[in-house]
Amino acid sequence: MRQYRVLVVTNLWPTEGDPSYGAAIRAQMESLRSFGVDYDVVFVNGRESRWNYLRGVFEVRRRLAVERFDLIYAHFGLSGWVARFQGKVPVVVKFMGDDVLGQFDWRGRVTLMGRFYQASSILLARWIEGAIVMSTEMKQKLRREDACIMPPGINLEVFKPLDRDECRKALGLDAGKKYVFFPYDISVARKRFDLVQEAVRLARAEVPELEILQVAGIAQQKLPMYYNAADMLVLPSQAEGSPNAVKEAMAVNLPVICADVGDARDLIGPTEGCFIVSREAGAIARKIVEVCRRNAPTNGREWISQWSLQSAAGKVLGVYDQAMARRKPAGNGGPKDPSADPAE
Repeated sequence: MRQYRVLVVTNLWPTEGDPSYGAAIRAQMESLRSFGVDYDVVFVNGRESRWNYLRGVFEVRRRLAVERFDLIYAHFGLSGWVARFQGKVPVVVKFMGDDVLGQFDWRGRVTLMGRFYQASSILLARWIEGAIVMSTEMKQKLRREDACIMPPGINLEVFKPLDRDECRKALGLDAGKKYVFFPYDISVARKRFDLVQEAVRLARAEVPELEILQVAGIAQQKLPMYYNAADMLVLPSQAEGSPNAVKEAMAVNLPVICADVGDARDLIGPTEGCFIVSREAGAIARKIVEVCRRNAPTNGREWISQWSLQSAAGKVLGVYDQAMARRKPAGNGGPKDPSADPAE
């Protein structure tokens, strides 16, 4: 088995204050251990201070000077630049969404900072050995033909169907309500919480017991209870790469109502009881009512299982192999192969 020592450089990683922040990235890295990947992390806390990106450059260079790594695996375009400001080892960057598609305001227009992210990522893509994106749209905008399209894998051992009544009881929710789940910070404009509110208001004309179940910053191990307690996920985002919430909802057989954003259409596939809708409150409201009347789980877990963590891990390893083949830095070795003859 191939063995890699990888330095992960990321501005998305769980913290004590926000255990959900970057939880999917940590889960992916843990899944790679069974493929012979050992890793360490440089967390660039950009939310705390933008200066941390500059500090991250020096931290990466320091780590490479005292430890042996085969390559750097960076998450998000700005972290990719932190990783690229060294010439010792190859760099693979996983672009996460905003960094290629841009950040949007509530009117659906790319912000000035969003345009900076786009331009920065397109430039970075010419200076790295490997690129991973989440959707065909991202690959087209990044303008790198060999970019690997790979949505984040879903942890099917964590996200699985549970008893709805027991989950509601544990969370203190009303057993007689219909809950629309929105697992995001409402202040993030591109998630369009305003549309969810308006759609629920309209749908209450026919389903008066409707409520919005909104959470953010919940540890990944606790999130499945919220998904299983809800009646549906509604996601009218303005922009996404590959929305984890859709995969998580599908894994617990929760109906999904989602805008045609990122790779959501592929994630939902032919699953009965899940819908792609226009980004308009009336259209969303009609599907909310339809899901309430149907009042049944989906078989989404069966479809989404093709995006398991193990499947994604195999693809990541393939990108590592390609990056190492493109550039084998002198003096820092390559991936260890236990099958190699030590005498050679």
